[in-house]
Parts: sequence; structure tokens; C-alpha cells
Amino acid sequence: MIRQRIIVSATVCCCIAVTALDARAARLPLKWQQVGTGITGGVSGMAVASSRQSGRGSADVVVVRDNKKPGESRVATVRLRPGKEPVTKELTWRGPLPEDLEAVDAVPGRPGHYVALASRGTAYEVVVRGATATVHGSPVELPGKAQGDNYESFALWRRSSGGGLFAVWATRGKGSARAVVRAAPAAVDRNGLRIGTPTVRREFAVPFPDQDEVRHISDLKVLADGTVLVSSASDPNVDDGPFSSAVYKAGRLSANGPRRAALNLRDVQKLSALRKFTRQDNRKIEAIAFLTKGAAIWGTDDENHGGYVGFDQVGINRR
Repeated sequence: MIRQRIIVSATVCCCIAVTALDARAARLPLKWQQVGTGITGGVSGMAVASSRQSGRGSADVVVVRDNKKPGESRVATVRLRPGKEPVTKELTWRGPLPEDLEAVDAVPGRPGHYVALASRGTAYEVVVRGATATVHGSPVELPGKAQGDNYESFALWRRSSGGGLFAVWATRGKGSARAVVRAAPAAVDRNGLRIGTPTVRREFAVPFPDQDEVRHISDLKVLADGTVLVSSASDPNVDDGPFSSAVYKAGRLSANGPRRAALNLRDVQKLSALRKFTRQDNRKIEAIAFLTKGAAIWGTDDENHGGYVGFDQVGINRR
């Protein structure tokens, strides 16, 4: 009996120690790695191309830049490996030239295919091969967009059990004006990209950031189980900042049949940030991506300071 109590006590102590280490790790500052310089080098959207599941700090990602002028980069690939500097390759864009790309996501089941979204609501299917990003088919206008809408997020989701493909996107919101999230059936195949009529419209706001121009959704991703995660950011509209950001578990997406989505989002009072970056951190998160077991990558568009990525570990299932 005494021996059993000793074993139980040791186990409890071990669990407490591990929990304390996890909590301390969550408070440690991220190691940011630069993947673009100056105001044309920001990361405004990011999608995982492939990743090594055996360890943190390793992934291959595709990022988009929110540039507007001819000759400026629109898409780049970034190779991230532990203990090494990022390898960033700016790609040659072939096809109709977009202005202000703000989001990108990988097409499920079609390696090398992505959908990138410009701020005014035009979506491009892009095929990435070697040093080239080629537009496949014609650009597609988001259904339901209105004059003055500003978009910074787009995601594609197919539930892990199979079924139809859905597109999810949101206006970024501004201050007291909440972000508006929509979901619709979608298809990406040899005939190009198609987005159907939205079956979901929800409004969303965050408690933090709460200063300057608050953008309630600066990026959005949907995990295989339907968990919706968003980043938010504040921008004083000064290219040196200071900026602030947060990442939230926003709700859950589900499918009522192959062509109808359902979306539950949390009220602002029930939101708790998975990760928070204050004005002292001076990071404007505009891109998020998720690997496995809570591993995440944040991407920033820090304007004059360029673009950075940082690996993180977040307790997605705990909040």
C-alpha cells in the first residue's frame, strides 16, 4: 500500500511538473525568422505544402504577398528546417495579375494546387511548380461580396470522413464593424475553381486587440475536424507600427449533406486567446497555418519591418 501511494504521488508530481513546463514553454517568446524584407516582403497568407511530422520547426509553406505593382512578388515558397535559416524563393507569376493577395489555402487532395484571395474578393486557383505560380482557369468573384468589402481570409475544408468541399471566407471587419464569415460549397478540379451560393453568414468580433484599427479576422483556417481558428490584428496605419495580434479558437464548421455547411462561432465574451501579441511585441499576424499535435506557424506582415514566421505550440483542444 505504501509503495502504491509512493508511485501515485510520484506520478502526480510528474504530471504537475510536465504541466508547469508546458505552461512555461507557452510563455516563452517565439523565435521569429525573417522571410521577406521591407514593405513588399510581408506574409499576408500562408498554406502548408508539406511538413515533417517527426519534429517541430520543420515545414514547407507557400506564402502570398499583398503587393500591388507589376514586378512585385505575389507568391513565394519557404523551406523551414530546425537550426537553419529559412530558404525563401519568390515565384514567377503567370496569368492575370492580382492586386493585394491576402489569403491562401491548399486544395485538399490536389498537391501543388492552392486558392489565393485578393482583398476585394477575387479568388485565383494557383498551381505551384518549381519556380512558377500559374493561374489555372479564370479568376472567380466571391458570391455575396459588396462594394467596399475587404477580405483577408480564405480556407478550404473537406471533413475527415469525406464528402463535399467547402470554402470559408470573411471580411476583416474594422473597429465596431464586425467581421462577416460566409461558407459555401466549392469545387476545384480540371474545370477550375467554382464557389456556390453561401449557406452560412455569421458575424464575429474579438475582445483583443482593442486599440487602433482592429481587424477582427486577419486570417482563418479550418482543421480536419471542423475547428475554426482565426487571427486578429490591430494596425495604427503607420508602417512602423506598433501592431498587436491574437489567435483564437473561434468555433466549428460542420456539413449538413454534401453542399450545405453549418457554422457555430463563439460570442466575443466567451473568447480566450490561444496566443496574444501586445504592442510591445509589435507583430501584425496576417497568416496562420497548423500542422499536427497543436503545432502552428504564425506569419506576419510587419510593413516596413518585413515578413516573419514563427513556430508555436498551442492547446487547441483545451479552450
